[in-house]
Amino acid sequence: MIKHILKIIWTERKVNAWILLELILVFCILWFCADYMLYIGKKYIEPRGFDITHTYKVGINLKEEGRKIASFGTDEEKKQMLDHLWTIYDRVKQYPAIENVSYSFSAAPYSGSWSSGDFTMDSVVVPHRRKTVSPGFFEVFDIKIIHGKAFTFDNIIAENPAMIGPGANNMFGPRKPENVDYAKYSEEYKYKIIGVANKVKKSEYENYEQILYFPLKKDNMNILDYREMCIRVKPEADKNFVEQFKKDMTRQLEIEHYFLSSITPLENDREIHMDWNGYSNNFKSIYSVSAFLIINIFLGVIGTFWFRIQSRRNEIGLRIALGATKKNIKRIFISETLLLLFLASIIATIFCINISISDILKDIGVPVIDKDESSVISQLTNYIATFAFLAIIAFIAVWYPAMKASKIQPAETLRAE
Repeated sequence: MIKHILKIIWTERKVNAWILLELILVFCILWFCADYMLYIGKKYIEPRGFDITHTYKVGINLKEEGRKIASFGTDEEKKQMLDHLWTIYDRVKQYPAIENVSYSFSAAPYSGSWSSGDFTMDSVVVPHRRKTVSPGFFEVFDIKIIHGKAFTFDNIIAENPAMIGPGANNMFGPRKPENVDYAKYSEEYKYKIIGVANKVKKSEYENYEQILYFPLKKDNMNILDYREMCIRVKPEADKNFVEQFKKDMTRQLEIEHYFLSSITPLENDREIHMDWNGYSNNFKSIYSVSAFLIINIFLGVIGTFWFRIQSRRNEIGLRIALGATKKNIKRIFISETLLLLFLASIIATIFCINISISDILKDIGVPVIDKDESSVISQLTNYIATFAFLAIIAFIAVWYPAMKASKIQPAETLRAE
């Protein structure tokens, strides 16, 4: 059967060459659409390592006089402002609808600010993100402690503790995270690792990062500039929470130079982060291109094979006259289409793999994602997904013309001849 169809394809090689070229082009474009969407899908279903449901960012702002003191005030004035910030922290934590509260800087999920650093461990440079957080941070964002313990306000004073989170390979530098004793930048800046948190991503579409969590001490003056307050609300109290909180706490949180300026869901920060990093536009581009291709592939294939079938009416009539059944006629055309697609897919795959290796798409501005892996399994998955999708489209597109062809009466074709 296959040998016979190959002979037919070779006989019609001039026409089939154009069809083959069209299928190769379409396969290449859909390959990269599939590659992007499969990778994004895989990243999306991976645990983020944190949870932002029922979480909010509380905006605590400064009045004009407070800004001047924060920048140019005396140490005593700044210390008083710091005390007021912790008073606000305590009042927010006591609010009945709130489970926990945290202060931090360069730490909240989907934050626009971030900090990074590196130190040497076992002669290996360990790059990592740095997050300075109060003890409640892990509970606010439901970050699990998988080894050791979290720091508290008590051991922050007595020790110089820190916590770590492993990277994608479940390692922290050259060691397993539970075997890391110290993070040592210098003799002066040396932190004892007392616990390990679960691995965390910057966002659901990115890779896990090695993270070093520093404790935010109550005498840390940096909090005057980075007032990143986040809260987790009890699920049953989350309905109309923002309005109720503002009503109850606006006056309570107006202390000296501070006032409550806003309270927004962390989901808002997520949307901003997605837009800022181009994910929203990339998704729209990929979906639009894919939808456009699907429609054009379907119309192109059905038009091409309709024309071919009409031009081969005499051949079809002769086959039927010689005893071919309607089922055989349909099988021939469907098999011919799928075989052409298979030949095109082999050629297209070679092009796609070479394009991926050479980073041509990135150079011309096509949305792609930096991936650590370019494995055989990844390429095979792309091939299977693209081929299966195109095969379904091609089958649907050629089925109707093939069915019409199987109903041709031999007498009609002979009379036309």
